[in-house]
Order: sequence, then C-alpha cells, then structure tokens
Amino acid sequence: MRGPFETLCISEILAVILDGLQGDKKSLYHMSCCCRAFTDPALDVLWRSMHSFAPFTSLIPQSASFANDSRTTDCDLLKYRPSNDWKTFDKYAARVWSLCIGEYVKNCADLVKNQECYTRLTVIRGQDGCHPFPKLRSLSYILYGPISPQAKPFPPSLQSLTLVCRDALDCDPIELVLDRAVAEAPHLKELRIIGLMRTMRTLHSTPQLHFGQIESLDLSNAYIRAPELATLCTLLSQVPISDLKIHLQDRLSMNWQAIPPMFPALKQLDVRGSMSSVTLFISRLAATNLHTLVFQPNGYYHGVVTVFDYLIPIIVEKLGKSLKSFDLHINGPRPRAQDSDLIKCILQGLEPLVEAGLQSLRLFLQVGSTIPVQFPPEVQSMLEPSAWPSLKQFHFATKE
Repeated sequence: MRGPFETLCISEILAVILDGLQGDKKSLYHMSCCCRAFTDPALDVLWRSMHSFAPFTSLIPQSASFANDSRTTDCDLLKYRPSNDWKTFDKYAARVWSLCIGEYVKNCADLVKNQECYTRLTVIRGQDGCHPFPKLRSLSYILYGPISPQAKPFPPSLQSLTLVCRDALDCDPIELVLDRAVAEAPHLKELRIIGLMRTMRTLHSTPQLHFGQIESLDLSNAYIRAPELATLCTLLSQVPISDLKIHLQDRLSMNWQAIPPMFPALKQLDVRGSMSSVTLFISRLAATNLHTLVFQPNGYYHGVVTVFDYLIPIIVEKLGKSLKSFDLHINGPRPRAQDSDLIKCILQGLEPLVEAGLQSLRLFLQVGSTIPVQFPPEVQSMLEPSAWPSLKQFHFATKE
C-alpha cells in the first residue's frame, strides 16, 4: 500500500494540489523547498502568473546589466553578444505563462523602468533568435512611447494581449501597434485595450484580414473617441470576433455609413454607453448568429421612452432571428415618473423577440435607495414570469 508521501508523488494528484494553491505564493514557495520531487512542479505554478516584471531584474546576468539602465540605447543593445550566463534567468522566465508588466504598478516611475527593461531584453535575446519568455501566453503591455523597431515585445506563443494606453504624445498609433502584435504573435486570440489610445486618424481603405485569429475583443475600459472607433471598426470589421465588450461614448461625430458592415461572426455582445451611439453601432452589425446581448445604456434626462421606442425595433430587426439571451439594464438619470411607461414600452417592444425564439430575458432597473418602486397592476403583471410562458428564464430586479 502506498504511503501518504508516495501518493503525493503521483503527478496528477500533485498537480491538482498545486493548482489549488495558485495565488498562495508563500505555500507554493514552501512546497518547492520541502522536497526535490516537489521543486519543479511547485516552481512552475509559483512563476506561472506574474503581476510584475520586477522579480526578473535581479536575475539578469551581469554581462547584460545595462538593460536595466535608462541611458542604454538601441545601438548599445545591438553590440551585446549572446553568452551562456542566462541559465538562472531562463530557469524562471521559461515557467511564465502570464506577465503583467505594469497594470498593477501604482508608481509610474517603476512602471516605465520595468517596461523599458522588458523591451530591451527582447532586443538582446532576439539576437539569439529567442524571446526572454518563450512560453508566454498572456501579456499586459503599456503603451507610453514608441516601441523600438528592434524590440520584439509580443512573443510568438502569445494568445492574450492587454494594451494599457497612457495617451503619451509620442505613443505609437493603435493601428501600428496592432499590426505589430499580430505579425509577432500570429496566434493571438484575445485582445483587450484599456485607456485613451492614439490613432493615425486616416482610415484604411479596406478591412485588414491579417487579424484573422482574434476571437475576443474587450474595449469596455477603453476611452474611445470617434477617430479611434472608426479606425478599430474598419480594421477589425471582418475579423472573426465572436465575443465583444465595448463602451461607446456620447456624441460620436463620425460618418457611420463609411464603416463597412462589421463583425459578421459575433455571437456575444456586451455594449455600454450612449443609447444614440449604441443604436448606430448595432445598425452597422453584420452578425447573423449573435445569440447573447447585454446592454447597459446611459440614462437620459428627457425623452427616454422615445429613445427606447426607436432602439428596440432596431434590435428586433437586426438580431431577432438569432438572439437567445438578452440582459437590459435601465440606468439613471431618467424621469422617475416615466418608469411605468418605460417598462411597458420595452416589454411590448420585445414581444417580437420572444415570438422569434428568445429564451432568456433579464431586466434590471436602477433605482434610488430611498424611493420605493411601485407599478400599476397592468405593468406589475407584465413583470411576472407567468406572463412569459415561452421563455426559459424571465427575471426582473431593481438595483441601486
């Protein structure tokens, strides 16, 4: 019969235990020290996800210590000749799957220093024909200045990329960064952009087809002005993105008719922001199999019923044949006295969606914590699940 220690030496059992300790750096470190059989598996999990580049700066060999010096130029980096003293650095860097260089760093100076050091290392190790993090799958990278032409910040193994935009005046335009990302990381599947990006402000004449591997696009935390939105929609309009999250600003002064029909492969859409912008955005969708829609519009001080009167028919027309799940959040500010009319308008407008095959409808109404919510009997009866027998799920709730 196996003893308890021998049981832990079964690789499958040990892997389950170590996976359960992800995030508990102290316990993983102790496991890596207590037994030789545990060392490599525990270190793999301990270094798999890194929220800072700082631990790697002390692992850079002395012969390449200038990589951590802000005065180092590209010419200095290219003079470096590959050596065999990277064993310690490679021992740990090769275990990293996810690296966040600066998203969690509050000190701006440390952020810039870590980013520059990482970028310089890609130049140095690139002369070996390798990347400093050869197994990297997920990277959070900060755009605060131009990327060196010699650098290779996006490894070929990369599948998920977060670009944190700092809106620096000399920052590379988002088009050039995306071109570079997909060229260096051809298997990129997930793209997330945060912050205020820059653009060249001249549209590509046709959609770019070389972004063909991206399946998920998250723009929910990006501040997108009209030029950037037009650029992204044109660049990515024919990419097989199936999952899109986006926050649209109000008063987007742009020619929507110049945007080609976009995102034909879209299956899930989470859209927030101005109702007028969302209406125009949905009108340009080419998706025929979109089955899940989450909509969180900004509130309106006046005319909110009229806005929904216009928006709901567009949703029915564009998505009625495929939509199976719809979450609608009714947020403030809005005239409270119109809530009953608004709920009635929305539910009556969505009846064609239900008849076309909608399976789940969830309605969330934002209310003040001190104002009781009361509806007349006609509207209250419409908010009962029994009023929607063909739906698998109907849910109405208030939120503060």
